[in-house]
Amino acid sequence: MNAQSKLAELVASKRVVVCVGSGGVGKTTTSAVIALHAAMQGRRVLVLTIDPAKRLANSLGIDALSNDVTRIPIEKFRDIGLEPKGELWAMMLDMKESFDHVVRRYAPAKERKAILENRIYQYFSTSLAGTQEYAAAERLYELYEEGNFDLIVLDTPPTTHALDFLEAPKRLEDAVDNKALYWLFKPGMLAGRTGLGVFSTGTAYVFKTLSKFTGAELLEEFSTFLKNFAVLFEGLKERSRRVRKLLTGPESTFVVVTAPEASSLEEALYFHKKLGDEEVQVGGFVINRVRTAWVDAEDARMPAVSVVHHLAESGHAVDHLSPEDLRDLAGKLLKNAQESAVLAEVDNNSIEVLRRAISRNTPIQRVPFFSTDIHSLRGLNLVRTSLFAEHTRTP
Repeated sequence: MNAQSKLAELVASKRVVVCVGSGGVGKTTTSAVIALHAAMQGRRVLVLTIDPAKRLANSLGIDALSNDVTRIPIEKFRDIGLEPKGELWAMMLDMKESFDHVVRRYAPAKERKAILENRIYQYFSTSLAGTQEYAAAERLYELYEEGNFDLIVLDTPPTTHALDFLEAPKRLEDAVDNKALYWLFKPGMLAGRTGLGVFSTGTAYVFKTLSKFTGAELLEEFSTFLKNFAVLFEGLKERSRRVRKLLTGPESTFVVVTAPEASSLEEALYFHKKLGDEEVQVGGFVINRVRTAWVDAEDARMPAVSVVHHLAESGHAVDHLSPEDLRDLAGKLLKNAQESAVLAEVDNNSIEVLRRAISRNTPIQRVPFFSTDIHSLRGLNLVRTSLFAEHTRTP
């Protein structure tokens, strides 16, 4: 089975496809193309992004995306001659809103308001490393559980944050089990106590001392946060396990998106290794903007006089050119062809390094360099015909 067929099979069979990679390599475009292809093939697909930029919305031909799922109107497809057998939906995850959603859904009513209004929670949910990524992973899991979509395609932030996304459920589980946290908070001490009463007698002296530096009000907020948020601990720990099980399970796959430049491929390999360490299935690599030679090597070595001859006989509008201008044009065409051949060879060599570093069973699919940016549904379909080629016919 070739790389195209392997990738097409993943898109047809998986429930979750996570696109990861460094910034600026076409991750959002690739996510949208995979979702578009699945919708064309008859699946009900949701593509969601964590990137607050409007790239996904622009590519899908709509003004904006929100934290709610939005269906791409069928008219958008028909305008460019497409008739999808399935449905394409999109969503932009607001990670702060996603964490609030977790609280609203799982906290008891009497603690819910106190948690959402607590200053420590507001810092915790917006600024603490990994918390927003966890909230996004949790939201992904919730959408998966609801079962409204055959396939969910996730466009993650650049590499470092994407790793946070993968590791966040485990980090949260570890945090809940952290001995230091239990030292600060002992569930059995809560009954009938408020404020700093959340802390045990043995730790009261420590916090009294700390309050001299931080202020009693801050510690009061902290203890209130722990007291109210504690009701979520066991539930969060269990759900963290489920989220991680989904991301590492057979229904999910990760696609590493990269570019042919050596630095991008090096980062892609690093990511591939990290995913392997996390026991995550890597479904394949998509390499965007691969440069190709536009004439074969023999033609690129053609004498300039032969190029002039071919131009004169080609029917192109060159009759108005003087012999000197025609020779100048021929020379520039030859130089361009030779340079494109060199660049194509550089990309081929870089990709071969990647090929040798990974299993031969892992597909590498190339997307050629396009002269214009891909920022429309028509552009996505152009990339789709390249990425999936013979699989672009609707059933």
